[in-house]
Amino acid sequence: MTKRGLSALGGAVLLLALGSGSARAQSITISPLVGIYGQANSLDHLRSQADSIINVKRESSLALGANIELGFLRASLIYVSGATIQRNGSASGDLGKGKILMGAADAVIRPIPRIVVFQPYALAGIGFKKFDYDVGNTSFGSLKSNSTAAFHAGLGADLMFGGVGVLAEVTDYVSKGQADASGDQPLQHDAYGLVGLRLRLF
Repeated sequence: MTKRGLSALGGAVLLLALGSGSARAQSITISPLVGIYGQANSLDHLRSQADSIINVKRESSLALGANIELGFLRASLIYVSGATIQRNGSASGDLGKGKILMGAADAVIRPIPRIVVFQPYALAGIGFKKFDYDVGNTSFGSLKSNSTAAFHAGLGADLMFGGVGVLAEVTDYVSKGQADASGDQPLQHDAYGLVGLRLRLF
């Protein structure tokens, strides 16, 4: 997914949010989040010092995050500190631990009015992924870090009781992965299931 494509997609999302909605009063909310990170498709492709392809999988791990929302615009960050990295195939086994930081700027679309305290929503925007690898096996010592742009999308719902509420959502960061032996760049999905508080500042 090119930077030009991400920019066009982000612009389309913003126009959709403006057109769908929201002449409602602007408010600021913050949300501390906790949940589970999971690599949504089975393989990620990395390169070793010898420039050979290694198929690895990051196991599910605890994720911590937060977002701030102004009207229909939202910025978010999510951090994972202990994602175990495993090599797939005949020589399988743990390669080490990974630290993951992802963030996004999204438009939040609330297609139906709040039903008493309940309201579903969808979100979409552009973001980034940053992986830092702590690989114990010295033969893979060059697997230090990897950063890429991503498309971010998700579905969720919140329950608001005055200025305090709770939320639950599932989101996916989609990017192009490392090229494989044939030169193809498969899409890489990194998904989160998150719950948290929703605190309206004003």
